[in-house]
Amino acid sequence: FGGVMAKSKCKHCEARKETSEGIKTPLGFFCNHDHAIKYGLDNKEKGRKKLIAKRKQEKQVNAKADREKTAQRKKELKKRSWWLDTLQKLVNQRVTKVLYPDELCYTCRRAKADSIFNAGHCFSRGSRPELRFNLNNIRKQCVTCNLYESGRHKQFCDKLRVEIGEGEFLKLSDESKSKSLKEQYPHWSDIEKEIIRYRKLLRDNGIKPIA
Repeated sequence: FGGVMAKSKCKHCEARKETSEGIKTPLGFFCNHDHAIKYGLDNKEKGRKKLIAKRKQEKQVNAKADREKTAQRKKELKKRSWWLDTLQKLVNQRVTKVLYPDELCYTCRRAKADSIFNAGHCFSRGSRPELRFNLNNIRKQCVTCNLYESGRHKQFCDKLRVEIGEGEFLKLSDESKSKSLKEQYPHWSDIEKEIIRYRKLLRDNGIKPIA
């Protein structure tokens, strides 16, 4: 009985052939020299393309890192007032568009559905800056009450006292009960986190953030 001839698979064409009829190289087994040469050339081209792809990927990674570094630097250069004003716009938008979308003015009965509305503060941002983002302190107001009638402070306080209860209103009124803005947001990045949170809250309610 004759012995079974050993077979190997060509790395180029993947055909199986008796090992003794092909050639062996450091790259593997091939049917013939032509297949070995073609495989070597193909491998070289694949290596070149792989190197190009790797360099392209590295370039993209470096470009992304540069963009992130630039964006971070721009953030760091922005004044604290910019961050606070941006957050205020989003808080105000949530008050007027999400929390009280169908309400008219909190302090008068003159406003119509097509009136211009703001987010009014019972305790103004100037007198009580630490309450500027406190939702207990903000309600939807027409522009007339808010801007031209000093926020109608008495009417605002009287109504708010009834709405949130005497205890909560007294807590709001007591300056010692509130942390300063600096304590609430020690770093600009703390304000940024709140900005991101409010943007998400608005988008979750189908509203495009204005800031």
